[in-house]
Amino acid sequence: MTDQRLKNRIALIVGGSSGLGKATAIKFAKQGARIAIADLRSSGVEEQLKQQHGEAAATFIPCDVTKETDVVKTIEAVAQWGGRLDILCNFAGVLIDHDRGMPARCHTLATEYFDQTIAVNVRGMWLCCKYALMQMMQQEPGEPNARGDRTRGWIVNTASVTG
Repeated sequence: MTDQRLKNRIALIVGGSSGLGKATAIKFAKQGARIAIADLRSSGVEEQLKQQHGEAAATFIPCDVTKETDVVKTIEAVAQWGGRLDILCNFAGVLIDHDRGMPARCHTLATEYFDQTIAVNVRGMWLCCKYALMQMMQQEPGEPNARGDRTRGWIVNTASVTG
């Protein structure tokens, strides 16, 4: 029997098209969650999840976390799609020296790329938390989890080694 601890939960995976976000989306879907993937571009993971877990298992929402209007529209779309938002996982992040196509080093990074890194990694994460919390606080507590707790939702903020 498969672990269904996230059955009937709606999870928004920001930065879910690749890396840690994609792996989390796949794991959460296996545990029964419906997955909304928000990213700049789709990698097709939502189609993979639909094939494995059914048409209602996943959706893709284009989102640039540096744009507040994109974040608001994303949270609204998730709430309409699933009726609520139970889990937000923030994985969107960058640290690239665009001029050299490699991980950035402080002494060689152009200021505009530093600003972009802060806009995605800090402001974008904060915007997602802000609007997810607003949605979660409007919701009734969900079904009891494995410990019997009824919560309005969970937020997980994650960074890779560049964080």
